[in-house]
Amino acid sequence: MLFGFAIAAIALSQQLPIETVRNMSYQRSDLRVPLRRIQGTTALFFQSKLSCDVDGAPNAYHPLDDRLSLDVIDSAEGKRDGDRPDGALLIQPSREIVVWVDGKPYIQPDGEFKGFYVSETTLQNPAMPAIDPNRYLDPRHLQYIVLPGGMVPEVKIGDLAVVYDPFVKKFAAAVFGDIGPTSESGEAALATLKRLGMPVIDGKSSPGQGRDDLFFLVFPNTAQRLQQAEPWPHQQATIDALATDELTKWGGVERIEEILKQDPRGGPIADTAADGWIYEELASLKKQNFVRFYDFALPERCEGGSPGRLPCAPEIVASAKAGVTAIEHLIELVELSKAPASTLDRSIVHLRRLSDVYRRFPAATFDAGESVLRETARCTALAERVAKCLNPTALVEASDLPRRGCENEPRVGA
Repeated sequence: MLFGFAIAAIALSQQLPIETVRNMSYQRSDLRVPLRRIQGTTALFFQSKLSCDVDGAPNAYHPLDDRLSLDVIDSAEGKRDGDRPDGALLIQPSREIVVWVDGKPYIQPDGEFKGFYVSETTLQNPAMPAIDPNRYLDPRHLQYIVLPGGMVPEVKIGDLAVVYDPFVKKFAAAVFGDIGPTSESGEAALATLKRLGMPVIDGKSSPGQGRDDLFFLVFPNTAQRLQQAEPWPHQQATIDALATDELTKWGGVERIEEILKQDPRGGPIADTAADGWIYEELASLKKQNFVRFYDFALPERCEGGSPGRLPCAPEIVASAKAGVTAIEHLIELVELSKAPASTLDRSIVHLRRLSDVYRRFPAATFDAGESVLRETARCTALAERVAKCLNPTALVEASDLPRRGCENEPRVGA
């Protein structure tokens, strides 16, 4: 009996044999996301952001006004004059995203969504006319994921999948329903995000865009199961049952959690002695209205902190960039004598710390693997402008930017 317990203990302590198949993109071909699997199995998984996709919805895109549609025309690779929501189209939407007929994007002539384009998904019913919105998956009601073209050749359109949120401990069953026109990973239908409980209402809102910890799991060679179980149109209940069955056979949510515990790729940045200064800076930016709000929580020890999910690295970097932009705007007001120079009193300290945020999270700072030099150089240039507004001798302080700005600062709560 004791021998049996010893074997069980050894088995539990052994790590899963995880292998990387290839690197994928987070955005713009930066090859930041490893596509992985457990050796000896076929299911593939990766951790990434979670953007909201509405392709396939009959009201996804409108030729005249983005305010009427679930997403902006830019998401269909179109462009309006002056980037206005109702500007004239300078660039037509992509043929890979909306249906074209007779050399131009097709507009629905009647029905509930008269005047909207017909938006496509790769998974579709070929027996129906191309101009019929019912030919395509409807992301408002059916959960699907999007994978970048050519990056995951092991899976086929129609294969089953799940998306797991490690914070709320929930998963959404889905189908691989669309191939992205870009190499960007981490997209899913509106209904998928809603199933995970995310506060999303359309393709213009992507609450998972700044995260890097959503767990995507895809089961190759399972499309036939869905076809055999149910002809088009597929029902979400059928996808739920089949994808959940595949997940259970693979190891269930327990296996996902085991992978996340053994080798997480992404996730919230812990409030540690080494990184606590980051949260103090974020709290300070919010207190001084350089950043109005965050889509994540700050540690309770920070002023304005509350229980909740701490931010992932991309969210921290995005907040840093917002803070730098706000400081730049304030500098412009001071230079134009529209605000007193005293409003810039602590701006150099902020810029020093924000510059160090970019150095702390270089992979999250850029989408294409560039160095952090551009952003840190911007902070240095802004600090020099602040110094000129305050006092020429303050230029000496600006030259300290390469050092981490919080090293000599007392830590809140210390």
